[in-house]
Amino acid sequence: MKLLVRLAVILGGSLLFSIVMTNLFPTEDANIGAGLIYFALLLTVSGIWGLWDGHHAKTLPPVFVRWALIAGVVGLSSPFRIWIEEGQDLGVLWSDLWNLTPFLAGLVLAPAAVGIAVGAGFRNLPSRTQQHPSH
Repeated sequence: MKLLVRLAVILGGSLLFSIVMTNLFPTEDANIGAGLIYFALLLTVSGIWGLWDGHHAKTLPPVFVRWALIAGVVGLSSPFRIWIEEGQDLGVLWSDLWNLTPFLAGLVLAPAAVGIAVGAGFRNLPSRTQQHPSH
């Protein structure tokens, strides 16, 4: 269930971002600024959510596997979305699968992995609410 929620939020957010940017800033050319904002949002959301997951996980390997699957799906979704929207050219699809998929997957998995590790580290810190012996 956690996998599906994260996928729905990230893929839904990606689609919503694409729709909003296309309607607010219509252009025939590539919108480099929108792409950079999208990349920053992927990094931020993945990192913060990874931090949350790492802090609340009992064991870390399942959390990392979950984020690896999310990264793979997000990476694969964009080339197919582009292929459907921009014209169904198999050469472009192959190029995007080869180049764009690992890039986008990395933008999700790298910050999530760092967040998982940092969140787990925070979980293991001693709590400030522990009782200290009085002197």
